[in-house]
Amino acid sequence: MEILSETKSLCPFCLNSIPAKIVTDGKRVYMKKNCGEHGAIIALLWSDLNLYKRSLKFSRMGKKPNEIYIKETEKGCPFDCGLCPSHRQHTCLAIFEVTDGCNLLCPVCLADSQEKPSWNPSMWEIEEILKNLLRFEGRPTAIQFSGGEPTIRNDLVEIVGLARDLGFKLIEIDTNGIEIARNPTLAKDLADNEISGVYLQFDGLTPEVYRAIRGRDLMKIKEKAIENCRKAGLSVTLAVTLIRGINDSQVWDIIKYAIKRRVIGVNFQPFAALGRHPQRIFDPMNRVTISDVQMSIEEGSGGKIRSTDFIPVPCPDPRCSSLLYAYFKEDGDLYVLTKLVDIEDLINKYSLTNRFVDFDDILKAISDELNISREFARNLRPQSAGSSLRILLEYLRPEGFFSVGCHFAQDAWTVDLERLSKCCVHEIRENGRLIPFCLYNITSVDKKKLYRSIF
Repeated sequence: MEILSETKSLCPFCLNSIPAKIVTDGKRVYMKKNCGEHGAIIALLWSDLNLYKRSLKFSRMGKKPNEIYIKETEKGCPFDCGLCPSHRQHTCLAIFEVTDGCNLLCPVCLADSQEKPSWNPSMWEIEEILKNLLRFEGRPTAIQFSGGEPTIRNDLVEIVGLARDLGFKLIEIDTNGIEIARNPTLAKDLADNEISGVYLQFDGLTPEVYRAIRGRDLMKIKEKAIENCRKAGLSVTLAVTLIRGINDSQVWDIIKYAIKRRVIGVNFQPFAALGRHPQRIFDPMNRVTISDVQMSIEEGSGGKIRSTDFIPVPCPDPRCSSLLYAYFKEDGDLYVLTKLVDIEDLINKYSLTNRFVDFDDILKAISDELNISREFARNLRPQSAGSSLRILLEYLRPEGFFSVGCHFAQDAWTVDLERLSKCCVHEIRENGRLIPFCLYNITSVDKKKLYRSIF
C-alpha cells in the first residue's frame, strides 16, 4: 500500500496514543496503526481515493480561539483537551447538552443516553456556561442545544430565551421529534423565540430502519414533527445516521422525501463506533464514508448531481464534512448552485473560509460572481434591484433552497489527531470547557469513554 501521510491516533482497545499512517491501495483510503499490546489495526476512511485527494485541496489555515481553558498541557493531545494551546481552530458550532436524559433508549446512541438524567444543569449554570463560551470565543457563535433529548426539559424555551438575551442568534434544537410531534405548542413557542431551526433525527423511510436504529417504528412521529414545525414556521434539517446494510440504500429517496416535505436540507452522518451500538452492525473495513454518500447521490440522481459538486467544509479539516448547495423549482428537481460558478475560486475570492458559511453569504457571492447583467437588473421590480441576493433570487426564480451535508465523525478506529486539532464543532461543558465533538464521544471496543464519563 502507498503511504499518503502520517499522523497519530488511538488504539480502539486501550485508547492509548499510537502512530498511524493514511494509506491507499489505489482505490480506497485506510488508516493503519499498530498497538504494542493489541497488534495491527486497519480501518476504512474513504471509499474513493480521487474524492479523498480532492478534499485536501480545500484545506485552509485555522483561526485560534480568543481564549483557551487549558493553559498548559500535561499528558499531551488528545488527553488535555479543553481547548488547549495546540488546538488550531476556534468554535464555529457549540454543542450544548442541556440534559443527558432521553425519552428513547435507542440501540444506536453516540451519547449512550439513559432515561434518567445524570447531567441536568440549572438555569444559572447554563447562563455561566454560555457566558464562558462568549469569553473564550470572543463573540456569539452558533449553538445547538442537544442531549440526551433537550425537549424533555420543561424550560427549554426559557433556555433559548436566555441564549438570545446573551446575544446568540444562530440557535438550533437537536431533537428526535417526539415532544414536537406530541405538542404543537412547543414548536410555536420555539418559533416565537426565533430559533434558527430544528435538527431532526430522521434515519429513513421504512419501519425496519427505525426498529433497527431506534428500537421502534417512529416514521409517523417524524412526519408529525415536520408538520408541526412547518405550521409554526420553523425550518427543519433532517439528520440521518447511515449504517451499512440498514439504510444506506435510502440516501436518494430521503433527499427526494425532504424536497417534497419542503425541509431545508439533509445531513448524512455515517455511523461511527461511538457510545452505544450493537457490535454486529459495525465492521471497520465495511462502513459508510463521505465518498459513499456522494457517489450514492450521483447514482440516485442519474448523474444530475455529481460527487464533485460537494464542497468540503473549509473551517475544520476538509476530510470531516462536505456540503452541496442547491435550489429546487416547481418541478421538484434539484439544481446545483456550484455548477453556476467555480466554487473553489469563489471560496478564496470572497474569503468564505475558517467559519461555517452563512447560506446568504454563498448566495451573495454567487450573484456577484455571475455579474448578472445591468440590463436584467434594470428590469427587476424596484424592491428587488438593491441587493445582489435579490437579483440572484429573481434570476434563478427558485421554489426553495436546499443543502445536503455529510459529516464523517471520527471514532477510536479512525481518529486522527491532525483532524482533531482543526475541529470547530465543540461540546461545551462546565466552566465553558470545550472539547471536539468526536473526541468527547470516543468509545473503546469495551465501551470505555475517554471524556464523556469524566465531564
